[in-house]
Amino acid sequence: MNRSRWYAIRTAPGYQRMAAVDERLPESRRMESIIERNCRKDGFDIFMPSFYKELKHHRTNEIIEKRFPFLVGYAFVNLPRLNFEDLRRVDGVIGLLRGSIGYGPLEFPDGMIEDLYFAEHERRQAFLYEQHCRRENWRQERVQHLRGQLRKILPKGRKARVSMVDQAEMAIDSLSPQIKERVQKIISELNGLTSDVEVENLRQAV
Repeated sequence: MNRSRWYAIRTAPGYQRMAAVDERLPESRRMESIIERNCRKDGFDIFMPSFYKELKHHRTNEIIEKRFPFLVGYAFVNLPRLNFEDLRRVDGVIGLLRGSIGYGPLEFPDGMIEDLYFAEHERRQAFLYEQHCRRENWRQERVQHLRGQLRKILPKGRKARVSMVDQAEMAIDSLSPQIKERVQKIISELNGLTSDVEVENLRQAV
């Protein structure tokens, strides 16, 4: 079995951007960069240390997740066969990082690559936690807003121990068709917001 031999490549401008979505690829490659896709297509094992951010789309205002490189202009490729010339032919590879004049490409120890993997993983977990907190805050705010809407629509005199959604279901048949449809939409959205499996699992873990 060949041991890992990691070398740094210099990437052409723009090739560390996320590649276009390809539904044929596995989920694990959904957010790969152009240089990663090109290297993998040609059979090279590549590692581009990255971090993630949520940004607002400039046209739709939709929150989207984007991936960015830790090391702008560089990535690491595992070359156990030392096939440098094949790697240089990959679209987006400018060249390999070299040492002093007269020396060949610099090889990086496994320990350093592992440290970069760990740093990327740690930052990814922090990002996912921040993302969950943001979504959970939005969910709770939306639930309170919808319940406030139900309070304005439903008859007065509800028992405190009966949930707002239960009251809506009991009272819905007495409402006019237009209001009934509105309440049904609110109930549907509330059910979607409050039956999230991930949220329930987190509650049980606390």
